[in-house]
Amino acid sequence: MKLIKLSNRLETLKNLIDYGASIADIGSDHGCLPVYLAQNGYAKKIIASDISAASLKTAQQNAEKYNVADIINFIVAPGLTGIKKNDVDTIVIAGLGGETIIDILKDSPWTKNNLKLILQPQTKINLLCRFLYDNEYKIEKTFFTYDRGKRYTVIVSKN
Repeated sequence: MKLIKLSNRLETLKNLIDYGASIADIGSDHGCLPVYLAQNGYAKKIIASDISAASLKTAQQNAEKYNVADIINFIVAPGLTGIKKNDVDTIVIAGLGGETIIDILKDSPWTKNNLKLILQPQTKINLLCRFLYDNEYKIEKTFFTYDRGKRYTVIVSKN
């Protein structure tokens, strides 16, 4: 079986997911991270969610190409809409702006309860960090990763 290859950025995110986790990849876009997790039996439950039906269709096509479409639950929805607080223990929100991530978290205050958040904002990192601090999210670590000559900030929150 041919394995999907992750970019350095997605590889970094994958390395932060605990083996056996139940994860939701919000803004999944092409679905490479969920496909990788499914191919490697890394997560016990995988949800790929995106506001764009076209993007999610690409994710589904990737999952079909790599024979894991039956393992991933695909949801067309904004943010965490359609995901219940007991569905997952880990939420990945990567590749979106900091303000969008803030809006997603504001709309889902249950994300403060016993969840691991892996956040990789593209913009407004300072606003996101301030929001997390002001709203009592516990930031475990913040660090940088590099991919294709660009620096990305990754924030891990565990409450």
